[in-house]
Amino acid sequence: MDIEVIFPSMTSTLQIKGCGFFVKPPGWSYPLHHHHLFEILYCFSGEVVQFVGASERTMRTGDWMLLKAGARHRLENLAAEPYSFLNIHFDVDDPDLRRRLTAADCFLLSGADAAAGGLAEIVARIERLMALSLTDAPSSGPSAKLEALDIDPLRKLELQAAILLIVTSLTAQFAAPQAPAGKARLSVASFKEIDTAHAIEERLRRMVTADSDNSIARIARDLHLSRSQCSKLFTKVYGVSPRRYVSELVLNRAKRLLVTTNRPIEAIALELGFHSLSHFSSQFRRWTGVSPMQYRPKFE
Repeated sequence: MDIEVIFPSMTSTLQIKGCGFFVKPPGWSYPLHHHHLFEILYCFSGEVVQFVGASERTMRTGDWMLLKAGARHRLENLAAEPYSFLNIHFDVDDPDLRRRLTAADCFLLSGADAAAGGLAEIVARIERLMALSLTDAPSSGPSAKLEALDIDPLRKLELQAAILLIVTSLTAQFAAPQAPAGKARLSVASFKEIDTAHAIEERLRRMVTADSDNSIARIARDLHLSRSQCSKLFTKVYGVSPRRYVSELVLNRAKRLLVTTNRPIEAIALELGFHSLSHFSSQFRRWTGVSPMQYRPKFE
């Protein structure tokens, strides 16, 4: 018997940038931004709110998040304790893997679901590598910020292997999800399309106020696009139309104001650009199934 089983030839590139451990105090925030690298976040302790596009996701101890390259996001530590986390920025050139990684703007994996995937053991390996490398770094106190640890080639290979295992585990968890109802399945956008879509998104955010003079037609004109081009390009990157995206922004802001302030509902309606309380109430009920008064918490 003569048997040969041969794996295919493989040539691929893994780029890792900004991989490290961080601890940030209560009240810390990171402004709205985007970059052309995929991003992985792991929450060691504390709690942080990730604002990705029009959505809000809360990360708690043990949770993982994978952000698509180009996804526009910001962070806020609204808790009363420090937020400690592992952060990895990376890129890969394998087209099939990139397609799977760009299936949605972000994926959130709970600590309970992550426990079964062996991710804790991989993080422990990275921590060990950091500890070994820190023994060779000059000591400058607990608040010191090192630009980059100097690690030898073998430790560098081990770090790359560990990060690839994390990417593999998360990609398997999030493999080819079904698009949510009403959301288009995204095709892979170019960096230029992503940048243009984010320029559109910046202007759409300004529409969520009563004094905004923006409109989708005006945004398209200012960016030298037809309204159809503007809508198609934005939908390709964000998965929803510009009009629906603005509705999600308005709804999220309305919910936040109703829950976190005691302002009159009519004042909230006017701030969000509604011309009357009845218009706001009927629209809010259509979005949520309840009136603003019913949605607002009642304190005894």
